[in-house]
Amino acid sequence: MILLYPDRALRRRAKEVEPQSPAARKAAQRLREAFSQVEGLGLAANQVGLLHRVILVRLGEEERILLNPRVIWRSEELELESEACLSIPGVEADLARPKEVRVRALLEDGEEVDLSLEGLEARLLLHEIDHLDGVLYLDHLSAGERRRLLREYRRLRSQRDEDKSLAHSV
Repeated sequence: MILLYPDRALRRRAKEVEPQSPAARKAAQRLREAFSQVEGLGLAANQVGLLHRVILVRLGEEERILLNPRVIWRSEELELESEACLSIPGVEADLARPKEVRVRALLEDGEEVDLSLEGLEARLLLHEIDHLDGVLYLDHLSAGERRRLLREYRRLRSQRDEDKSLAHSV
């Protein structure tokens, strides 16, 4: 199950993991299970309740588990695109992020990889690495835009809860 805002785990910094450790294996397994049930491009371990620096991302047609990912370079050129999050469903906002990034991470077997990404894939990695630091995309928005987005999110969540309540009473 994917944690929803305002769950406190979403605001906590995740700890590094050793490849093939029980923590890394558990995080990878839980990420794969949760990811198989949603339509998304990425997921961080905090979103499934584990404070480990592990993410699952879809790069092209391939799903990859990355351990301890870190940005080693980001372009000065920014790209403004719409962004959303599985932990804040139903809302999205335009957000400027670097157009290109280089990320260094470990694969599950411990192999180190350097990924040079641009466009949507660069945005995806930055979004998921932010999660590992306890940062949500809405934290990058202006105060007014963040308030507007959270009002809409609370309204949608309240409506969903009301709909569920009605369904159970029938």
